[in-house]
Amino acid sequence: MYGFEIIQELATIMSGKELIVSSNGNISRQVYHYCPRPQIYLRGSMGLPISVGLGLALARPEKQVLTILGDGNLLMGMGSLSTVSYVRPSNLKVLILDNGVYATTGEQGTTSGTLNYPTLLDGFGLPSIVPILKNDTTENVRGKIQIWITASELSVLPALVDTKSPKLNNIPLHPEQITELNRNYNNKLHIR
Repeated sequence: MYGFEIIQELATIMSGKELIVSSNGNISRQVYHYCPRPQIYLRGSMGLPISVGLGLALARPEKQVLTILGDGNLLMGMGSLSTVSYVRPSNLKVLILDNGVYATTGEQGTTSGTLNYPTLLDGFGLPSIVPILKNDTTENVRGKIQIWITASELSVLPALVDTKSPKLNNIPLHPEQITELNRNYNNKLHIR
């Protein structure tokens, strides 16, 4: 299964009340094109999605915050797992799409093949779902996403995925416009 297919499956399960923080590059483009809008599309913030997700989870405890990142972002921001484990916001969920490459910049290999996700996450004291594997059926993937998104506590879902990204247009918004869209949307809902 490909990472974008997991994002498409997630979109069918979401209630529309969740807030997604998506990592820079292909993952943000996929979230922009496949999931409800507006969301937080990070641009040029390698290694920071979990930290941004943590901040939003603390600032917006009434929201389910879904942070989606790739293995490259995880490797660059590994220390954020310790902070998230310490703070433990129950409304934060982390989805790691591990395709073994930096897909946005030319598919250079990452070192994620050295990671054993269950052992890594257990070492940080983080509750995790059994990883999605490349050969999982769509039904199995949907079931794991459902368990992850409905967990009553902080939860991490690693997904080992094949390397392929659909050709999608860039997000036609600058970071300031993304902020303004979210601010306007929240004001419309009377949320501070």
